[in-house]
Amino acid sequence: MDLFDKIERTRHLGELFLLWLWYKSATNDTVFYLSDESVLALAIGDQIVFEARLAQTEKTVLSGGAPAESREAFEALKQGKAVSAAKIAMTRDEKSWQFTLQSATLSISGLKIPALMTKADDEKIFERQALIEEADSLVRGLYESFLSMRLSDEWEREAKNITRWIDDNAQD
Repeated sequence: MDLFDKIERTRHLGELFLLWLWYKSATNDTVFYLSDESVLALAIGDQIVFEARLAQTEKTVLSGGAPAESREAFEALKQGKAVSAAKIAMTRDEKSWQFTLQSATLSISGLKIPALMTKADDEKIFERQALIEEADSLVRGLYESFLSMRLSDEWEREAKNITRWIDDNAQD
């Protein structure tokens, strides 16, 4: 099986991961506890992209303000569209990152890292690299938490709660 086939077979996990992040950040005061015992605050930013699962040419892009709280976002889910990308804001230990996360590949784009503390130019490169690696590690930790939930006996209850959350917000 080639890489393209693997991506296609597991694409739904990335879509479900972004939906789960959105749900958890909206219902749990934005706090995530990762397996390494770190605490992470996360919020959906100012853009969410939805795609129809059967017709990938049909996209809905909601941006500006708080699209994750809009009725249009929940209506897109009710219409069977999946979250294909979302801007994410996350904070740990007074360091904040912003980026767009793609559901199909879990790739990060447009990463904005915390302000650099180092004064020396040659040390700034290493600090930037460390902050980029930390962002990647945090996203991996979130995905690990998601997979742990998805593979647990708790998932059925969690899925029902997510469905109820979508239904409640689509009606507002």
